[in-house]
Amino acid sequence: MRSLWGKAPFQFELRHLPKPTPGPGEVLVQVTACGICGTDLHFLRHNPDWTPLGHEVVGLIAESGPGVTRWQAGDPVIVENHTACGVCRLCKNGLSHYCQDITTYMNDRAGFADYLRVRADMVQPYDSRALEPKQAALSEPLTVALDLLQRADPELNDEVVVFGPGPIGLMLTRLAKLRGARRVFLTGSNRSSRRGRRRLEVGQQMGADVTLAEAEDDIAAAMRELVPQGVDCVLVTAPPRSLPLAIEIARFGAIVGLIGIEFGGAEQITFDANAFHFKKLQLRASHAIPNHYFPSAVDLLARRAVDAEQLISHTFSLDDYAHAFQTLADPSQEGVKIVILP
Repeated sequence: MRSLWGKAPFQFELRHLPKPTPGPGEVLVQVTACGICGTDLHFLRHNPDWTPLGHEVVGLIAESGPGVTRWQAGDPVIVENHTACGVCRLCKNGLSHYCQDITTYMNDRAGFADYLRVRADMVQPYDSRALEPKQAALSEPLTVALDLLQRADPELNDEVVVFGPGPIGLMLTRLAKLRGARRVFLTGSNRSSRRGRRRLEVGQQMGADVTLAEAEDDIAAAMRELVPQGVDCVLVTAPPRSLPLAIEIARFGAIVGLIGIEFGGAEQITFDANAFHFKKLQLRASHAIPNHYFPSAVDLLARRAVDAEQLISHTFSLDDYAHAFQTLADPSQEGVKIVILP
């Protein structure tokens, strides 16, 4: 079977490995689609060691290991990449969000592969009549958006700002509108590149009332004019350097939700702690691990409440992996969400 690995700086190996055999309590999934995540790009920019790529996996049950009775060969499934143990103190106290005894395949198995062997309780069913594999592949990133939405918990009629028009930010734009936001303001880095312009256009399709670009707009001044009292909730899916601006535009008592990450020194930022304190703000981090909300994500996609087709800009075959990653990383291309098929 094929299995895609990568390391910095943007090096790839399409390895040919033996087809796995599921052990007790495991299933073997034949991969039918896998989306490229921004985390994959982080690995390719910063990881010095070979790293398995791909964790937004959809497939079919190929085999079940001993003791597995729930699944039949051919069942369509979506694969969790991090699953809570279910038995630790935090899990048993109803706090599985904070489980640290997590099972993951991402350390030694690639989702960009022909097959993926996982624990049987790491797969979720979906209706293949309602969703094509490429559409179902958006379930995992949608769970990430749902996790941040739940952590930040914007209320009905809130003024909400979303930083970052990548797939997570675009999904959050739609989710905030579905939750009853009064207005959603979406900010991106620029409109000058084809990618930047296209993502803000998709943001409008997802329900953004106003779109702003850091390179062309004074976002702080624009937000002061649009919402003089400050916004109720800021959802940060952009790099951490966006946090000082989030603090500036937030109203007294607002909530800032964070899922944006960066490496190579850009994870270090400074902000005015007194301003944060005297405005009585809350900063809530969402790591979205272990995975939750898959049933909700699948339902939202199947009902087109979140329309995968608005987000999927390209599909590529696994053998064309280099072109797929180059397209997503190139600002001169209109890459939004890219899905790799077998």
